[in-house]
Amino acid sequence: MLHQRPVKMNEHPIATKKYIVPTPSIDELVARVKKIVRLRIPGGIIYALPRYGKTYGIRYVIYELRAEYPDAVCISFGCEKKKSPSEDAFFFNLLAAAGHRGAAPGSVTKKRARLIERICELVDRSSHNWVVFFADEAQRLESLEYNWLHDVHNELERKGIRMITILVGQPQLLNRKSSFIQGRETQIVLRFMLDEMRFDGIRSPEDIATCLGGYDIACYPEGTDWTFTRFYYPEAVANGMSLEHQAGPLWDAFLDAHNAAGFGFDMEIPMQYFAHAVEIALEENSKHDCANFIFSRAMWDEAVKDCAYVAAQQALQDGMPDVDVGTDRAA
Repeated sequence: MLHQRPVKMNEHPIATKKYIVPTPSIDELVARVKKIVRLRIPGGIIYALPRYGKTYGIRYVIYELRAEYPDAVCISFGCEKKKSPSEDAFFFNLLAAAGHRGAAPGSVTKKRARLIERICELVDRSSHNWVVFFADEAQRLESLEYNWLHDVHNELERKGIRMITILVGQPQLLNRKSSFIQGRETQIVLRFMLDEMRFDGIRSPEDIATCLGGYDIACYPEGTDWTFTRFYYPEAVANGMSLEHQAGPLWDAFLDAHNAAGFGFDMEIPMQYFAHAVEIALEENSKHDCANFIFSRAMWDEAVKDCAYVAAQQALQDGMPDVDVGTDRAA
């Protein structure tokens, strides 16, 4: 059959939620991290409010870094919420992130030594003399943990390896940086917080068009011509339909929901809620696919309602941290 889908509906990345569509912010993030690596800047902060797609952004940055620097050593670890810092747990976490099979046994001293040994082993296999650490939810890091990370940095430097650390988290990271500066702990700021970048949400119809265009281009399975849009609407796409042309109606649907909620701030759509709205629209309406199918405004309104954008924005505003998140800054 002309429109026989190559995989089952529940196996598609849209259904499993295992995909990344590049956005203007992610493209900017990739460019910024590549510059940090190219210039060997020891560390930087990437910050945004929750649900803006930072974690997915990290995954995409690592993918792009390895595309430009084959065999580059990139280690991504999550920062856990805890009552008090544990050096043992800290090094276990880093060892596990570095892919060390024997992360659990031994003293803290042995764990630290195994971590350095593991990183040296990975770097020796690569054609580079650097390693990039990505610390996700880095606002959870305590002062002691920065000092432990600082010790790792110094030990690797003594072995001729440059350690680049990207702290990815919420705007509280800026407060932490300010407290380190006020406390004259400049060794931490200079090692891990020299560069700053705000990770934006979707802020214009043009941003939405760029993102929707990604669904019109990305293919699954890879190497086929089954774009994400075509997978759900094969007949409509065969007749010229594209998601990119829906940027205006989708932006208007979000804007109307934003204004109806009475928000007194400019709209900025977190990537998670934008992607969820698109997924809802694709999945819920695919049964209507036909040669002349086009998304109606009512379909987009329903998708924006069901993605919980308004409730999420209200929760974010109620818990907004007391920091300035408007511009990039540098130490």
